Amino acid sequence: MVPEWPAARRHSEPGRGIGRPSLRPRASLPDGRQYIKLRSGISSVLVSSECLEPSNAVVEANVQEWPATAALIIAEVIGSGVLALGGQTAVVGLVVGLLALLLFYPANVFTALLLGKVRQKLPAALTFGDALTMVLGPKAGRYGYMVLYFYLFMCMANYLIVLGHSVQASIYWTSTCQPWACFIGTILLLPLNQFRTLSGLTLLSMVSFATIVTTLALCLWTLLTNASCQPQQREPGFLDYNSCISGFVFAFAGQHIMLEMQAEMKNPEHFPNAVFLSYSVLFLVYTLVAVLSYLACGKDTPGDLLLVLPTGWWKSLAGALMVLHLMVTYTISQQVLNRAICVYLLPGALQDGLVARFKWFLVTSAVMAACYTLANAIPLFQDVVNLSGALLSTQCVFILCGP
Repeated sequence: MVPEWPAARRHSEPGRGIGRPSLRPRASLPDGRQYIKLRSGISSVLVSSECLEPSNAVVEANVQEWPATAALIIAEVIGSGVLALGGQTAVVGLVVGLLALLLFYPANVFTALLLGKVRQKLPAALTFGDALTMVLGPKAGRYGYMVLYFYLFMCMANYLIVLGHSVQASIYWTSTCQPWACFIGTILLLPLNQFRTLSGLTLLSMVSFATIVTTLALCLWTLLTNASCQPQQREPGFLDYNSCISGFVFAFAGQHIMLEMQAEMKNPEHFPNAVFLSYSVLFLVYTLVAVLSYLACGKDTPGDLLLVLPTGWWKSLAGALMVLHLMVTYTISQQVLNRAICVYLLPGALQDGLVARFKWFLVTSAVMAACYTLANAIPLFQDVVNLSGALLSTQCVFILCGP
């Protein structure tokens, strides 16, 4: 059973109405041994034994406005896969590609809105595991935790591989092997890993979106002005079509941490506004990429738009922009996973002060080292991630909303 946490109480002061909460997020808290660990990967509040009394409060870190949440959704959903949409459209054809975008756009909006309903009905649910525990019991809850955090870990490892590729592109004039390029990426990630709340990533999310849009603009401009088409080596088969349609599906996928995003919203009831804005922007960007690349090269569109850039400063610039974008994408996922680990194992890392931040640094660095090792030890690791994503990423939404 998930404990019923007491509602937040605010002290009234004469002449001043409702005062401040008795326990505020990000405040210095007592000794960590007094805390009861919240089953959540996102809340910045740890509940002490004193908070079980009706006279005390439990307050979430709900500080984010809905436009900021929209920026987070865009940064989390849009990835390097958008660079492959042109090649995927070339395989299935422009008509089928546009129909796929028109179909999967409302489908993913629908599932995101369902998660908004879940949050309204279960305001104490801050992650998939919490919600599944409340709806279907503890066994389903454990499954939800396992699916979410395993998927996040696999995605983070995959981001390191793509980050390594981008590092190689940005310094193309040197011969850098994949493990070394990934290692450089991990060094670059160390400062961003120190963000402990999603609300702290709003500005970086906007920067991330700007970098991917700039990269797309460079690639499309090069493709339209100096077409670098690549004739297909063979006729596409069933597996090729299946892979391309899956690419259209996952171009919109990002629902796995939307409960966490809502947990930090100032007004969670405005979450639908964030969903409609973010997915409309994504649909517009995806449509432009599919149409313009197909008009330039038709069935000979390269599978990766970065391949159209000639060797030179443009290629280096595009690689550097992708490095920035992937750093933010990794940071969003690692923040949720590492906060969950700290809530369970090291709650002192969520307090204020240098000691707490050093503990957070140790946890995030250890997890990143594990991701690096896994990503560089398994051949064809990206295919493994795609398979795990296809199996796990959409299950919890429909299992949760089915009841």
